This record gives sequence, structure tokens and C-alpha cells, in this order.
Amino acid sequence: MLSLIRRQTSVGREVYRAATISVRNASSGPEINKKQALYGDYHYRESIERGRRSYTKRNVLTALALGGVVTGIYFYSLKAVRQEDYSDIPMPPEPSAEQKSRFESTDK
Repeated sequence: MLSLIRRQTSVGREVYRAATISVRNASSGPEINKKQALYGDYHYRESIERGRRSYTKRNVLTALALGGVVTGIYFYSLKAVRQEDYSDIPMPPEPSAEQKSRFESTDK
């Protein structure tokens, strides 16, 4: 038994996607539901899965490489900012004793 799910695409076409497929054993055992991958004629094929395995490995390696580059840039940026001494930014003057005492009296 093949159950289909209908959905609309961005261009308005209806697409049917196979959600599950029920397989009954020859010995009339219980039904087994398998997730169904959807390809051109709506049938699951082992050959397509075998072909995709090499891409999966390459995609994982690419994701790790990109993640490493992003992480490296992030930590390099943090290191560069920590080394900055901000000498070109003028600092406000130190508060006077009167201002300090006024601040401490309002703090209570």
C-alpha cells in the first residue's frame, strides 16, 4: 500500500510525494512501514542510494571544511579585537571627589 501526500509547489503545480510504503512478507507476516524516497517514477531504488553515498561523504567533508574556515575567521577576529588598545578613542576624564561622593550618596 502506497500512501501519497499532495502539496503545492511555488509555481502552482501539484506534486504527490510517497510518504510510506507497506511491505507484506510472503509468509503473510506483519506489515513493515519504510520511509519512501521519491524519485522520477515514484519508486525507491537501491542504485540511486548507492550513487548518492559518494556525494554524502563529499558533502560532509565540504561542510566540515567550511565550518573550520568560519570558526577560524571567528576566533581570528576575537584575537584581533583583544589586541586592540583603543588609543585613538578619547577617554572621559576621571570623576572628581565631589562627583564620587554624590554618586555614592545616591547609591544608598
